[in-house]
Amino acid sequence: MNFFDSTIINFLNKFSHHSWVFDNTLAFLADSNLVKGGIFAIVIWWMWFRNSDGKADIREHIISIILSCFIAMILARFLSVLLPYRERPLHEAALNFVLPFGIKSTALTNWSGFPSDHAVLFFTLATGFLFISKKLGILAFIYTIIFIAFPRIYLGFHYPTDIICGGLIGIAIGWIANQRIVCNKISKPILKWSEKAPSPFYALFFLITYQIADLFNSSRIFLHSCIEILKHII
Repeated sequence: MNFFDSTIINFLNKFSHHSWVFDNTLAFLADSNLVKGGIFAIVIWWMWFRNSDGKADIREHIISIILSCFIAMILARFLSVLLPYRERPLHEAALNFVLPFGIKSTALTNWSGFPSDHAVLFFTLATGFLFISKKLGILAFIYTIIFIAFPRIYLGFHYPTDIICGGLIGIAIGWIANQRIVCNKISKPILKWSEKAPSPFYALFFLITYQIADLFNSSRIFLHSCIEILKHII
């Protein structure tokens, strides 16, 4: 634990367990997939069907965004398992962390806190939205910082550097995936397929956006188990 992390965590923890309403509000935000991935999934569908002059270009970026989310989550899982294990603040005995109302001491036990896969995913999405609309992208960044990143730091789920590093990874992935040369190469064949076979395309599109809304929970558990098995085999 470094000085930067400990200073911020100790400062925020001074407010913990003082207001039942405040603590439980943040606990709700951290736990509710609807107000996290659900909002972003709604935006993706809304932008996909929105009538505008650059509709084809928007759809290309949406496909790149969705595919970059898979890359982001896979990379985040690999890093969290392969890098040295990092205890989360609420489990760190040296911090004497005061648990906020609504949080159990057993939360996220045995899951390394570095990097934050929430930060990786949502900063990937926010960066991708910038290529569709600067206003939408900025709003997505603000929403991610206030309603997704901050509660996870306050509740002791992550150190600030877990969030910052996860965010930088997400921004890098989102930026690379939405560069014109990459976006065209990835998205155009899929767009052609969506026109030729809309039924399987939209069934798969729904499944993928559902995973985003669900924060890839089932996929993350499956991938985490696979990586653990591979580590023991190797």
